[in-house]
Amino acid sequence: MARLKRAVLWAVLIAIILLTGLSIYGAFIGARRAQAFFTSVPLAAYWFASVVMLAAGIVLFRRLLHVPSLLLMHAGCILVVLGMMWGSRGGHALQKQLFGVEKIPMGSMAIHEQMQDNLLSDGEGRSLGKLPFTVQLNAFRIEYYEPGTLYIWSRDGRNWRMPAVAGQALSLDEDLGVLTITRVFENFRIDLQGDEPVVYDEPGGSNPALQVTIEKPGAKPGRRYVFERRPGHMSDNDLLAMAYRRNEKEYVSELEIVDNDQVVASKDIEVNHPLYYGGYHLYQQSWGEDEFGVYSTIMVVSDSGLTSIYGGYVLLAGGVFWHFWGRRALDRLKTRNAAGEESR
Repeated sequence: MARLKRAVLWAVLIAIILLTGLSIYGAFIGARRAQAFFTSVPLAAYWFASVVMLAAGIVLFRRLLHVPSLLLMHAGCILVVLGMMWGSRGGHALQKQLFGVEKIPMGSMAIHEQMQDNLLSDGEGRSLGKLPFTVQLNAFRIEYYEPGTLYIWSRDGRNWRMPAVAGQALSLDEDLGVLTITRVFENFRIDLQGDEPVVYDEPGGSNPALQVTIEKPGAKPGRRYVFERRPGHMSDNDLLAMAYRRNEKEYVSELEIVDNDQVVASKDIEVNHPLYYGGYHLYQQSWGEDEFGVYSTIMVVSDSGLTSIYGGYVLLAGGVFWHFWGRRALDRLKTRNAAGEESR
């Protein structure tokens, strides 16, 4: 028995060292390759062996049964690894074989606004299958940090920048005058009323722009419009080039889930705020624009194994807390109560 215990301890130590090396390697090969690597057949054997060793530790080292913190940490590790294996591609194949549950581990879909789709593909565009429900993208929007920034360059290489706030003024060098931002547009539009052009901010669209005036001593104020989507534009007579830029804060997709021709769920999803339905989490991944308009790329991830993983983390956190703080706090409380009884 002593030899077996020693062998298990050495095996666990080697497994931990190996995991450290594998983690370092995985950090340098990219997310997609790392995912394929850690769910490969050799690594599946490693994870299975790890579970066996942790379970053997509980059986062989009886002290664990009398130290709740250590038992919780061991059980937590087992649940986390089992959950990870169950949620892998191999785990999904096993679910289908044993229980007839057919789920797609992970995939993505690109949906244009006001369109529906249920077909998932991998990172190389290969079809992975269909979801048992349909996803509809009602609208996509980008939220920005406010205010944006106006960048200014002169032809001889001088440069300035200023917050894109209406009423903000910046004194340039004497030969260039004073630049003032007079209006900030979310959706710049221009129409003719008679022979006069009229600019206005139309709700519901996106064409960010700034209206600026440049005042120089002894000259009539000049007016320019700076568009976010045409940075650095200047004519031959302009002394200044300008660019209006805003930093992106969130990508938001307004999604609805349609099942049996009924809308059964809806949510505005962001990068770390997914919509959950039918055993899948739908995450905002990216976006783009093509000849058909704006589209949003949605990453869809199966929830298989997540309950086990979350439960394992709870046990791990509870075990660590009890081992380092809870037990000592309880001992102090018992000592304090005992001292109080003796003083009586």
